[in-house]
Amino acid sequence: MSTEEEGVREKYCGWFDVLTTPLNACSLETYFPLLRDDGSDNQSAHIPLIVGCYQLNESSPVDPEDADAASSSAASSRCGELRLHMIPTPSTSKTEMQFGDAACVLQMESGVLDGKWKRRRKNNQSDAVECANGTPLFASACASGSIHIHGLQNNINDSNTNTTSWSLNHFASTYGQNDTGLCLALAWNDYLNNNGDQIVSSYSKGEVAIHQVSYSGDTNEVPKLEETHRWNAHTLFGCPSEVWTCSFLRGAESVVLSGADDCSMKVWDIRQTQRPVHKVGDAEFEAGVTAISSHPSLDGIFAVGSYDEHVRLYDYRKMNEPLSKVSVGGGVWRIKWHPSTWSGKSSCHGKLLVAAMHGGCRVVNFPSLNGDVEEYTIEEADVISEFTAHESMAYGADWISFGTSELEAAASCSFYDRKAFIWDSS
Repeated sequence: MSTEEEGVREKYCGWFDVLTTPLNACSLETYFPLLRDDGSDNQSAHIPLIVGCYQLNESSPVDPEDADAASSSAASSRCGELRLHMIPTPSTSKTEMQFGDAACVLQMESGVLDGKWKRRRKNNQSDAVECANGTPLFASACASGSIHIHGLQNNINDSNTNTTSWSLNHFASTYGQNDTGLCLALAWNDYLNNNGDQIVSSYSKGEVAIHQVSYSGDTNEVPKLEETHRWNAHTLFGCPSEVWTCSFLRGAESVVLSGADDCSMKVWDIRQTQRPVHKVGDAEFEAGVTAISSHPSLDGIFAVGSYDEHVRLYDYRKMNEPLSKVSVGGGVWRIKWHPSTWSGKSSCHGKLLVAAMHGGCRVVNFPSLNGDVEEYTIEEADVISEFTAHESMAYGADWISFGTSELEAAASCSFYDRKAFIWDSS
């Protein structure tokens, strides 16, 4: 740990490890715990963590919020990376959690603005520890307009010593055209059951697109990407508006949500995209809509973040007003539901991790979601913890959870100072 990092630790308590990325850190995504299949008797789970990086050049980093500046620069001047870290299970306490050295670093063809692991597995077995049903897949959104899919591979380097390594192998890409703009965000259809695997993506020139992910036979085969829908979704003063976020919606198989710089969130039926099914505009949002996340196990429930420094909770079945609204002290860039919500059996259904840019990070709780109820009432939400050690915009955040509160933390990254932290989320 450097002298500078030691100084930050003295100033801010509550974090366990810090790393500095060579490029500007723009996104941070974690996956479920995986067992390393090296044939040994003493196996421990590891949580894959990927930091996506974006940088225009060494002298003038471009903020991912400034899509116009980034898209006007020469493509050859952009660079990006995916940096994979495998977080091992702590032996006694969460305070032992560390990033360790990068297990794999991929140089990308352009800056990485967003990324998502495919969470849904066969038969919806999302709470299993071992990935017995195929290779974990990671999709990344790049400033070139392209989407890339990589698979996490556990490699046995030496069969005699059972030493292994982890790698990200390229599987598929869809390459952006000159008029596509930046691919700002994407999401898998983790909540759906009948349409196969799909990815929704959103762009700096006002568009939203759907891509079908297909496999040859078994899902262990290498996937293929094919764009099936694309439409103009958001405008501002007659010009295309940056679509910062997009999501599928659990419980509504043909519905896609989008949020943009035009201070609006729109609900789309992908069977008919000439106009949105519903729109929530500047009567509710005081600034651009930057983050949308469907609840992993509750039909119709989703959270929305905005530059106006609030997170709102909505029920798709009654969109006239949010169920709840909470201030998080900074413009919202990413929101992540607690990982236990993927299992469907959780006392943390209402817990949400927020990357709030200049405000740092917050953990928010919506109390009514934690009960066994079918009607969710309008209520006050609670900010139950915060993390303010970032000295730059906190853009990425996700949970690190080995299944118990004693072995649970959060990780987050910030752009200009190229820092990532593991910290106490309790």
